[in-house]
Amino acid sequence: MCLLCNLKKPERAKHPQSNMSSATPVQFKPRFRTDVYPFIAPAKFRGSLQDKVTIITGAAGAIGQSLAESFAVAGAKLVLTYNRTPPPPELKERCRKLGAASVDFIKCNVADEEGCESLVSQTISLHSRVDILVNNAGANALGSLHTLATSSFLQSLAVNLTGPYFLMRLLIQHFRAQSPPSGCILNISSRAGTVTIPYSTPYSTSKAALISLTSCAQKEIDIDGLGDKIHMYSLHPGGIKSTMTKEKYSEESVSNLPEQVRKAYLDGFEEIYNDSPYLNGMICVALATGIGKDVLRGKYYDVNQDLEDVLAQGEALKQNLDLHMLHTSFLGGLRNGAVPEGGYKKDEEFEFPGF
Repeated sequence: MCLLCNLKKPERAKHPQSNMSSATPVQFKPRFRTDVYPFIAPAKFRGSLQDKVTIITGAAGAIGQSLAESFAVAGAKLVLTYNRTPPPPELKERCRKLGAASVDFIKCNVADEEGCESLVSQTISLHSRVDILVNNAGANALGSLHTLATSSFLQSLAVNLTGPYFLMRLLIQHFRAQSPPSGCILNISSRAGTVTIPYSTPYSTSKAALISLTSCAQKEIDIDGLGDKIHMYSLHPGGIKSTMTKEKYSEESVSNLPEQVRKAYLDGFEEIYNDSPYLNGMICVALATGIGKDVLRGKYYDVNQDLEDVLAQGEALKQNLDLHMLHTSFLGGLRNGAVPEGGYKKDEEFEFPGF
């Protein structure tokens, strides 16, 4: 069996006619998407985030640039970060033509706490506020856990998890202090955080933790009664042939893996990574407007799933809190951590020898 088979894209589903009026809402499979579609069309969201100050990390790559262009269409004030490689100069002009209220590039290593503090400070100095954070910067070390250098493992965790934490911590405080409180956080996670992928352990581990970080932080916001004002999401951005994925799936990189799995990785790359980066960009814009915050805030969202179809099933999402969340299933439908049906029953006392 292919070691990457659990990453294969789901089958395309037709848009069914569902009876949503029953006591237990009928669920249907959302349509499968690989590119921008009418519900998230750029024209529909033109100016929808006018002058909203938006920080996008990792803006130099394919995913980051498409995020920048998508938020530009919405009229945002863009603060685009990079670490080693600056975004191409033409990106700034392209974003302005698309409708961005302003565009600034700021160098920032998100793995460094002081760097994150400086980024937030510089952004507030420029614009007096921050409205949206997109944690997009990512790192992916490929190799066996027992042979991968400790520094590579920790670097992936630092970029994919610790960096988003630094910025979330700073900006949640800022969002709460604004009058009125407001803000949105979009954490670019991955389907790799929800499945088991051998030889990609640091990436999968950090992305799973990022999904959990998002839901836990949102729950705290909700408890404080600010869930309708401060909303956050973790997202799988789709299969995109970014610089990072091309490097990860290159023959040179894959050559370090056991021979029996090399072909699976190379074939998987061609099969999985065919989505438009603008699909993720426009989904992020739509969520930032608050279109799904009543039922999707704090949850994990796969951009390949039609947003219109998902939002149409809001009651199902409200009734089943495990939907779009990381959770564990047990045999026999046993609930995780809950009191068993009939209550707790004391087992027979057992005496250890010698007692």
